[in-house]
Amino acid sequence: MNLPIIKDLNISQLANALSGLATKGRLAISDNNLVYLDISDHYINRLFLFLENQKIKKPDYFGIGGIGAHISVIYPEENIGINRDDVDKEHEFKVKSAFTAEIGLKKYYALKVDAPSLLLLRRKYHLSDMLPFKGYSISFHITIGVQRL
Repeated sequence: MNLPIIKDLNISQLANALSGLATKGRLAISDNNLVYLDISDHYINRLFLFLENQKIKKPDYFGIGGIGAHISVIYPEENIGINRDDVDKEHEFKVKSAFTAEIGLKKYYALKVDAPSLLLLRRKYHLSDMLPFKGYSISFHITIGVQRL
């Protein structure tokens, strides 16, 4: 697996923008079998405002009919069927920093998160600590914007 080109993203008011946002979510499964932690859409709504570039868009899954703000836990291509007892469980996380990652022809604007219980869940199903995304190894994160390069 490759590692994406990652650069720190300086959002001077990151702590203020995050204040008051829940640091918990519930584990869910999408229609296409993505296992994810469902979190407040305010993570995208509040932080997207700090991305001052007309070319940056909100993620495709954000909006009507999408799953909204989330932390991916197990991608569909990992072909893991999780135990129903794990679904709808609450997990905590902590935002560590903001960053950009270049993967293919896109630049992703995201928040790196620390989520020990989600890491334990991946290990329970004998998955690596890093998520496989389009041939790249990535850590837990919340995507807040995407730009085509």
